This record gives sequence, C-alpha cells and structure tokens, in this order.
Amino acid sequence: MATIEAQKLSGVTVYGVDQMAYTVDGVGGQDYTYALMAACFKEVSAIEASLASASTIVRIRQNKIHDLGSALVYISRAIGSINTKGGMSTDLSDKIDGLVDSAEVAATYGIRFSLSGEDGNQITLEEGQKASSNIKYSLDMEDNALQQDMVTLQNVISRRDTTFQTATSIMKRSLGTASSTIKAMGK
Repeated sequence: MATIEAQKLSGVTVYGVDQMAYTVDGVGGQDYTYALMAACFKEVSAIEASLASASTIVRIRQNKIHDLGSALVYISRAIGSINTKGGMSTDLSDKIDGLVDSAEVAATYGIRFSLSGEDGNQITLEEGQKASSNIKYSLDMEDNALQQDMVTLQNVISRRDTTFQTATSIMKRSLGTASSTIKAMGK
C-alpha cells in the first residue's frame, strides 16, 4: 500500500474549504486523485505478486497430481499382470517407462515401495497394493489441497479486479469532474 500523508495548504481555500496537498511515497505536492490512484495501483502491484505466487502453487500441485497419477497407472498395470506371472509382475519398460520409473517418481513425493526380482524390476502383489493405496491417499490429499488453492487463487483474482475497478472509477470521476468544471467555466 502507498504511504500517503495529507497537509493543509495554508491560506488556500476553495469556497471556504481548506485545500490539502498530499505526499505519496515521499513525493510531495500531489492532489487527492493522484494520491488515491497511487494507493490503488500500489495495491494492485502487491496483489499481482500474490497472484503469481498462488498460481505457482496451483501449478506445482497439478504437476504432483499428474506425476502420481501416472505412477499409479504403471503400478496398476503391474498388479494386473501378477496373476499371469506367478506372484511377480514384470518390468513394463519395454512398452512404457515402467515400474522402476514409477518407484522413482513416487519416492520424490515421499512414497516408497520395494521392487524385487533379479533386476529389481518386479513387484509383489502385497507391495503393489501398498504402493497403490499410498499413492491414492496422496492423490486425494493433493486434490483437496488443490481445490483450496484454486479458491485462494480465485479470491486473489477477484481482489485484483476489484482494485482495478476502483482505480478506473476514480479516474473516470476525476476526469468527469474536471471536464464539467471546465465546461461550467466556459459558459
């Protein structure tokens, strides 16, 4: 918010009303309209910074949900192949990035599960179900947090729009007053 200080102009009155000068962020001699506009645009700048932050948070959550969702797909495919492979699922890397990549992605978000088999590219039914359950829980938590972040982002956008409307309204009124004053003086 802009720092605004008002000082009476000694001996200056218009129709018996003392006139004021305003100092806006250390710059003296400003009028009322300029002081209000400076305050509004300073507020808009602060809101823009929080808008960038809020949208970054939403984007990070969306990426996390995407990554965990992809890992869940690979794990589900691996669990589905267990019935035909005698208790172990095979690495799916010949078709897709596979199980090893899913384990790495899940680990980056704090979800760990054990791979087994000769090359460490297989998973047991028990480990697969545990990993699937943990990822689903994490996805639910992230989805709830994302919804809250989206509401916050919408509120910031609304605040920004309201502040812009206020500044625009002040400008229009100021120009309207000046215009009508000039017209009245010309009559």
